[in-house]
Amino acid sequence: MRDIHELKYSRLDIDTVNRMAAKDQETFVRSSEEYYNAQVFKAATLIKEGLDRLNFVLLCGPSASGKTTTAHKLKHRLIAQGVGARVISMDNFFLGIEQYPKLPDGSPDMESIHALDLSLLNDCFDQLFEKGKTYFPTYDFTTGSRSSMDHLIETGPGDVLIMEGIHALNPMVLSHIPRESIFRLYVSVRTKFVCGEQDVLKPKDIRLIRRIVRDHKFRNYPPESTLRQWYNVVEGEKANIDPFRDDVDLKMDNTIDYEVSVWYDLLSGLLETLGDGAYQKYPELERIFGALTMFEKVDYHLIPQNSLLREFIGE
Repeated sequence: MRDIHELKYSRLDIDTVNRMAAKDQETFVRSSEEYYNAQVFKAATLIKEGLDRLNFVLLCGPSASGKTTTAHKLKHRLIAQGVGARVISMDNFFLGIEQYPKLPDGSPDMESIHALDLSLLNDCFDQLFEKGKTYFPTYDFTTGSRSSMDHLIETGPGDVLIMEGIHALNPMVLSHIPRESIFRLYVSVRTKFVCGEQDVLKPKDIRLIRRIVRDHKFRNYPPESTLRQWYNVVEGEKANIDPFRDDVDLKMDNTIDYEVSVWYDLLSGLLETLGDGAYQKYPELERIFGALTMFEKVDYHLIPQNSLLREFIGE
């Protein structure tokens, strides 16, 4: 298992991955999952140590970084340590596709913080702390619309609220809450897969793979829609996440080391739907898909049901 104290961009060589996959797939899967789970345990421990002053955990990360799974695993770990915890997704405060800000080409800008109803978000948190309970909205990605206020959230004394979203670290969010009351956590894919000195798959590539699979599975988006949006997603991250990602209490690497050995089989069928000319239209696909063929395959049926990867592939 990798050292959880190496929480910076790290490098894994293809030969190392292939050697582990060829030797014992089940052990490779288990050790990769343990590396991730050890980081969740570390975050929960730090939060518990600061309970005398902490009320919030703001968990931020770019698209397809596993924010939702990490938030819920962190909640369960805190509960196991005797700390009350609830998870709230910022995605539920999206205004709705018709009300999003517009990009220069007229398409909706889902990456902007102004795609969120910040006034409602802050009102909900104020009511939660005044009354101990309030109703939150729910957002439906398949319809691009927000439901009525139908999700009841209740808290007790000493509970920690975990809010996850791409804008969780933005100073416009919960700006009236003292900084010392907030634990700030940044999660992302932070491992490069390399061949010698050459980068073969970068963290951004892994996230694109995850997003293609997830969008098809859970959001009714075909791969081409995801690919068309990807440039705007990345540019939005540069503007809305990068300026705040270093002002945090902890960074997590949400790479699951064996995932590069399972994506080929999970992705190939989806890419067939793009038809002829896909590589000319989306040249990054040819590079990424070619890179995946360099890894020894791991049977994706070995992915645990509680793995972070289930956020993207389902059960």
